[in-house]
Amino acid sequence: MRTIPARTRQQKKRLAGDKSLSESDRQLLMKVPSDIHYNDTMYNGDGRHYFSVGLSAVHCIDRAVTAAKLTEIQTALDLPCGHGRVLRFLVHRFPQTKFTACDLDRDGVDCCERMFAAEGEYSSSDLNALSLRHKFDLIWCGSLVTHLDKSRIKGLLSFFSRQLSPGGLVVFTAAGDRVVEWMSNGQFDYGIAKKDIPRIRTDYVETGYGYCDYPYMTDYGISLTSPDWIQGQVKHFTGLRQVFFEPHAWDDHQDVYGFVNAESKGS
Repeated sequence: MRTIPARTRQQKKRLAGDKSLSESDRQLLMKVPSDIHYNDTMYNGDGRHYFSVGLSAVHCIDRAVTAAKLTEIQTALDLPCGHGRVLRFLVHRFPQTKFTACDLDRDGVDCCERMFAAEGEYSSSDLNALSLRHKFDLIWCGSLVTHLDKSRIKGLLSFFSRQLSPGGLVVFTAAGDRVVEWMSNGQFDYGIAKKDIPRIRTDYVETGYGYCDYPYMTDYGISLTSPDWIQGQVKHFTGLRQVFFEPHAWDDHQDVYGFVNAESKGS
């Protein structure tokens, strides 16, 4: 019942009336469909936040694209796409771009195909083996590093290096100092057992990396990664060059990184 169209439409309308929005944000927001799939786990009933997170992602991507001096985006990937919280914005922000939606959640992929005319690709838990049909000028990866252990983060970085077009840009988010701050002061426990918070926080402070499984899952949980740690992992993939970093830039929460495939288009 929370996702009935009249409700989500009104929530989007209230956000559009926020005087803090720029006119370009307001125009983009009004193009975005207000319908939200009932299986969308990113929607908890707070439509204002749901739509504002999509706008925040666009802001981050725009700044990273500028930093990368990326002038043409023919193909783009949203991984993990979920049910299109960000993709619904991207297809209107980049209307000439061909989008691919990819996720382990097949219902989410199918939803993005229907609602946003994206090409769907089902993901794999083995990121080292994941291979998609296209290479991409832009990859948006919101809140996936945040749930992976060290080996799977390396697998994801390897995937980026394989799937980026020459000169292409990946923009991904990760949990850093802001998340540690909120964990430490008890604002959020991020779904992990309270007894594990001191350990994961200490690991992060001492090494730049901390990870803990969710209590109800294996090999999936919360990871904390510092900029230095991320750089240390990326150096193993010589084609990736950092062009962008902003702490807690996505929704005033997750850190945002931008790396380009340094291989030139002519090579």
